[in-house]
Amino acid sequence: MSLETPFWRFVRSLIGGEPAYRDGSCYRSAGGRTGPVADVENLIGQGVLSGDRHACRANRETITWLKRSRLDQDQYAAQHRVQKDLPGGAKLNLAESPLSRLAAGDAAFLEPHQLEAGERVRRLVERAQLRQRVTMSYSAARVAGNRDQVSGDISDMALDARRMLADIETILPRDCAGAVLDVCGWLKGLQEVERDRGWPRRSAKLVLRIGLDSLAEHYGLGPFAVGKGHVPTQAWMDRQARPRTFE
Repeated sequence: MSLETPFWRFVRSLIGGEPAYRDGSCYRSAGGRTGPVADVENLIGQGVLSGDRHACRANRETITWLKRSRLDQDQYAAQHRVQKDLPGGAKLNLAESPLSRLAAGDAAFLEPHQLEAGERVRRLVERAQLRQRVTMSYSAARVAGNRDQVSGDISDMALDARRMLADIETILPRDCAGAVLDVCGWLKGLQEVERDRGWPRRSAKLVLRIGLDSLAEHYGLGPFAVGKGHVPTQAWMDRQARPRTFE
């Protein structure tokens, strides 16, 4: 998740040398990014930007300010990061996970393999570039249509992610798929899911866990690592083979 603020991106857009001009209550850069007048004039007063009430541009201090601001943002994020160790050495930031409350604490409602299944769905939605489209349907007809029906600006990675999301509706029962996609994909709260779907209170929590458990099983995830009971010895030569006699 990007920590860059709109104002930070506005200041960065000035690095190329093009000035930003006053446009009502903001300054507008050549790339169309805007910065509030008060914030811009504050940076001009600090010497971070050069300019006046009509235009502003970057100077030698601008890059230093951008680097310092980015560092401050990273430190702030680190202070609010709550990590949980997952199997395989992976770490989950509970502060941004939609399943954080259900996975935290000694008496967590979700087990690690269920949590990992939900995080895979969240990552799929991010790769599919769907989250900003609140009216998008996950149905196979909409998500997994052929390549000619998909906008030309979508990457192969996003297209594959959409097809994998569409598969979830065939893997899970309808209600389970809906709860998993709503909570893990759209980051909805459980009460919001219950309200939108007309479910009784606390039912979404149970349906979500059932769906995540089934999805984890489909992904080959489980609470315990299970291997084969017996693995036959492998040899580089077939049993019937015989070495040739050297003359």
